[in-house]
Amino acid sequence: MATLPLCLKPNLPDRDIDLHSTPTLKDVAEAAGVATTTVARVINDKGYVAEDTRERVMKAVEATGYRVNSLARTLKSNRSNVIGHLLRSTDPNPFFVKVARGVEEYARGRSYTTLTYNMQGAAEAERRGIDTFLNWRVDALVFSTPVSEDNVAYAVKSGVPVVQVERPRSEAGHRITVKNYQGASRAMRHLLDLGHRSIAYIGEEPGSQGNAFADYVEEERFGAYRDAKKNHGAFDEALVRFTRPQSAEHIPGAGYGARAMSSILDAGTKVTAVLASSDMIAAGVLQAVHASGLRSPEDVSVIGFDDTLSPYLSPLLTTVRLPAQKLGETAAKLLIDQLEKPGSKANKLIELDAEFVVRDSTAPV
Repeated sequence: MATLPLCLKPNLPDRDIDLHSTPTLKDVAEAAGVATTTVARVINDKGYVAEDTRERVMKAVEATGYRVNSLARTLKSNRSNVIGHLLRSTDPNPFFVKVARGVEEYARGRSYTTLTYNMQGAAEAERRGIDTFLNWRVDALVFSTPVSEDNVAYAVKSGVPVVQVERPRSEAGHRITVKNYQGASRAMRHLLDLGHRSIAYIGEEPGSQGNAFADYVEEERFGAYRDAKKNHGAFDEALVRFTRPQSAEHIPGAGYGARAMSSILDAGTKVTAVLASSDMIAAGVLQAVHASGLRSPEDVSVIGFDDTLSPYLSPLLTTVRLPAQKLGETAAKLLIDQLEKPGSKANKLIELDAEFVVRDSTAPV
């Protein structure tokens, strides 16, 4: 049978506490030589306790190995201080990992824990994740990004605060979006200022999400490209390559970017620059440029979108940076503010700015 440290011995009764059994509040009180109500005040950080007494209680907590019964506390207070995060995927696009980091770090700073459920773009998995979190009595839910409008409505109906990140599926709960048109316009202005006119666009087709809210991303990125081209000559469909996802799990990546760029080059179409709708697609564009015997940026300038792979490619990729971590931080703040500030609005819409980052993959025509 193990015994407690000597520093606590004077306050113990004649018997030792069996540390192989589950320690109780009473065990801590006996070890510290105080009442159980004093221990409760220290653990819950409620009510006045002298500093030397508080220190003695905390030493007793550590010595006995006492653990707060989080489930019991949740049932009593109807709060768990836990946020459930439904993450679209952790691969291949690291964008969502950055969002998750933002949620977790902000929540931790306000004494909340985050649990993450990777649904890998599947509506069925998303619903299971919601049910799992609700069964665990989480205080709020983050969708980054939601797959099903019905699932979002289901979560909101449960009564917990909800936020949809980057690609909302409805007006339910809070929504946080990014000004993609602003970012893509800045990218096009950069290429035009460098003298480029034969600029290609490679990305997902507008409307590919099949949802009026979520489709804004593709519509804004391509819309900025189309408008810039029309304002500086003529819009040429031969310089556009779209992909339409065949399933919710599909994410256009480097392979698609390489095939699309190769098809433009094989057709003999003159192209001096490319705006890709993601860094992953831009990586494939760079592969195709290299495979064709051309160089970037000397022969073809390339711009990506989101700033996930940009610092790791060769050449270093000029891109439109999405504030992924800030999206997560903002989501956590909205939810916690709603939980802790009675009467706060439950369906805010926040638009974050995109940032244009110039690196080595763009040069004058």
